[in-house]
Amino acid sequence: MAVIGLQSSIWSNRFKTLVLLILFPVLVFGIVFLVIFAVFYFGKNPELIQPMDYYLNQSITSSIQIFTYLWPVILIWALISFTFYRQIIFSFSDARAITRAENPEIYNIVENLCISRGLAVPNIGILEDDSLNAFAVGWNVKKSWIVFSRWILNKLNKSEIEAVAAHELTHIINKDGLLLVTIIVFIGAIAAIWEIIFRTGLHMWGGKSSDGKDSGQLKLILILVWLALLILWYLVLPLVQLAVSRKREYLADAGSVALTKDKASMISALQNISQDSTIESIKKDSISALCIENPFPRATWFMNKFHEFFSTHPSVSNRIAILEKY
Repeated sequence: MAVIGLQSSIWSNRFKTLVLLILFPVLVFGIVFLVIFAVFYFGKNPELIQPMDYYLNQSITSSIQIFTYLWPVILIWALISFTFYRQIIFSFSDARAITRAENPEIYNIVENLCISRGLAVPNIGILEDDSLNAFAVGWNVKKSWIVFSRWILNKLNKSEIEAVAAHELTHIINKDGLLLVTIIVFIGAIAAIWEIIFRTGLHMWGGKSSDGKDSGQLKLILILVWLALLILWYLVLPLVQLAVSRKREYLADAGSVALTKDKASMISALQNISQDSTIESIKKDSISALCIENPFPRATWFMNKFHEFFSTHPSVSNRIAILEKY
């Protein structure tokens, strides 16, 4: 894996975020259209059969009307997620802000890194936990946070802490949080649509149809759409999120080396962190993607071969192997 410049990774991340934001409404509209078309076509009155164009036009018109009502709800949901992102993460992790007086050394380390890049200094927080971990929250440097566990500050030496801080700062510079929150909102919206279709199906099953054959076809279509959304919600989108998260970890490792010019410290920091990265106070899986290493216990022996595929982070051995090539 070649070294990727920080600016290139920033552009790449912004492009991917833009693509997601464009595809999101297109996919939602497509799902709504498919369901509406199925209802119109297979739920039609057999005595009033119309040309196919009629059902297509009716489906498009109705989809636009429903989409007009559905989209503001999703938009409000997204705005709440983006606005209160930090508060939500902190409530799930028991993190808190620290002052310069509490730990002037970590403030100096982060400030020096920011000065080297001409950046504003992010806020600094601490997690009172005896694990070795850290995470970044936000994508606007001035309003973002870098949170360190208490033990990582006590256990690692200054160069290793600097490497960890540079890793988290790279996440902020690359706007990784924005990309991940966009995916999370996407997953939540798909879940909401799935719920609507599910309840629509329950209502249909409880009612009667004028035509058994068409009613059966309509139910089959709704079941297929429901199953497709279920797979998209539970498997496809989470796997995309995990793959994106793993890719961002490699880039953040590279960014740390680019900022500190100290590959050895990043490697030794990862080796130390891998000994105990479990944060007991973190209760939500969605936070794991933010951390420098997976904060949850490793999988059982049965899942070890597949662990990385279903993990937010590449294995430490793979990350070190990539770093050694720089």
